[in-house]
Amino acid sequence: MKKTNNSNKPDTGNKKKYSYSVIIKRLFSDMGKNRFRFIAAFVIIAISKCCLTAAPVITQRMVDFLQDSFGNGFVSGLSFIYKNSVILAVLYFIGCGSDGFVNKQIIRISQGLSKRYRNRIEKKLNSVPINYMDTHATGDVLSRATVDMLNMSNGLESTASSLIGQAVLLVGVIIMMFVTQWKLALIYLIALPLNMLLIGFITKITGKQFRQMNAALGRLTEEVSDTYSNHTVVKAYTCEEEKAKKFKKLNDDFYRTYVKSRFLSGFSLPISGILTNISYVALCVVGGLLMIHGNLTLGEFTAFLFYGNMVGTPLSQLSSSMNNIQTSLSSAERIFELLDEEEEPAENPTKTLPAELKGEIKFENVRFGYEKGAPLMEDVSFTAEPGMTVAIVGPSGAGKTTLINLLMRFYDIWSGHIYIDGIDAYELSKEELRGAFGMVLQDTWIFDGTVSENIAYGKLSASADDVAEAAKTVQCDYFIEKLPNGYETHLSDENSALSVGEKQLLTIARAVISDPKILILDEATSQVDTRTEAMITHAMERLMKGRTTFIIAHRLYTIKNADKIIFMENGDIKEVGTHSELLAMGGRYADMYRDMAG
Repeated sequence: MKKTNNSNKPDTGNKKKYSYSVIIKRLFSDMGKNRFRFIAAFVIIAISKCCLTAAPVITQRMVDFLQDSFGNGFVSGLSFIYKNSVILAVLYFIGCGSDGFVNKQIIRISQGLSKRYRNRIEKKLNSVPINYMDTHATGDVLSRATVDMLNMSNGLESTASSLIGQAVLLVGVIIMMFVTQWKLALIYLIALPLNMLLIGFITKITGKQFRQMNAALGRLTEEVSDTYSNHTVVKAYTCEEEKAKKFKKLNDDFYRTYVKSRFLSGFSLPISGILTNISYVALCVVGGLLMIHGNLTLGEFTAFLFYGNMVGTPLSQLSSSMNNIQTSLSSAERIFELLDEEEEPAENPTKTLPAELKGEIKFENVRFGYEKGAPLMEDVSFTAEPGMTVAIVGPSGAGKTTLINLLMRFYDIWSGHIYIDGIDAYELSKEELRGAFGMVLQDTWIFDGTVSENIAYGKLSASADDVAEAAKTVQCDYFIEKLPNGYETHLSDENSALSVGEKQLLTIARAVISDPKILILDEATSQVDTRTEAMITHAMERLMKGRTTFIIAHRLYTIKNADKIIFMENGDIKEVGTHSELLAMGGRYADMYRDMAG
């Protein structure tokens, strides 16, 4: 049987798992049919930049023609000037005017890719083992799905096209320089490789810094999310100062990594500018000398001045683009890390539950641990007969919740068997297995939606009448009808007009509407006041009647009325029996009960 892997750790931002070439190939592959549109966009970019590199040649022809005409005392050739001016205008129109069309296509491609990745992340988070969320910070996962996704799409939209376009322009300009006058081109042949080497060196250094910056942002997002979602607890325990200190530290870490990465990457632009300007000055000096000695025409020199000026733009933009590309690729790497997380193994169910489920549960020699080599349960065995109420008690950390997690197959056991009506739980699909259970947890969960939608979450096909009937069963219809829009009132877990007790009543109504054969209650009334508890006790008893019920119990009333009590300690079952039987034994349960009774 597959063991649960609990070795995942949050990304520190220091370890590089994917090379940039692998990331780029994967991004291109994941574009799907948009790959052809992407290629077409860059072909258009290449053509437009080639038009720009051809423009100075037309200028050269016009200047040389005018120089020759002036020298011969012949002022004519207006048709020649007109034709070349039209050609020049067309070249610049194509060279510059295509950017808008290309940008629109790139935006559609990048947003389509981001949409696809977001869908994959949503599917991935529903497919990873439960322990993934136990071992990864929520804020870090959130940062990958939002901030990193935005960085990646921005890199494609604003940087990828610029990077390719300026690279094509730079190559085209260099080629035309050699075609026009190879002696002047040698100036840039020396300066450009030096420029690219320095930029490459800076890029290599800053790559690690950008990954650390993204990881620091993930930790900062986690802290903001944690503080906001638990702001009431923070205030109740006057932890504002402590949380402020922690936030300041994380904020300082992000500030430090951001400034360091941007500071180092910022060197590429001024270095590029210095080398470009030095090259341009050298071009003017050497070009002037060549003209004086008759080795260079005025038109050729004019074209070279255009080319020299054109070199500076792509070099500057390439430097800036490389920084943005690094941020984008680092973000894509973090997205791929999430998408490549190991999923729960594929299921191959061989059996199905009977149509009339009785609800017998049997643990047989179950062994389990959260970490390899550190077993928590060694040999857990017990049986819950159909319709029986089983209370699971014991000190904190005894393994009560773990027992329920194994029953629901949130974690896989190491060895042994769990049976439902005599059928091995591992011969069933998880969907069918979990469909047999209804859960009401101590911590309420209200999702963003209407009251009706929250109740119907237990049975998505439920009608409005079904929802109203479930609400009446647990006697929460009285406060629902007082809400501004009744059952259509919009709720959220973090911003709701409902009290904790009222939220708990809704979650109980959710269990009622699902009509399960087996119930799991994590002391569902523990957060409800006495009056509310009295209102739902009768409804809960009706709900539990005829159903096998597991209760993680804290209150004496619940424990005393259970058909069977399982006392757990250090992950194992120590005592099993009824309330009176366990008291008569005078063991651990009796000690705990006396402590609870005062």
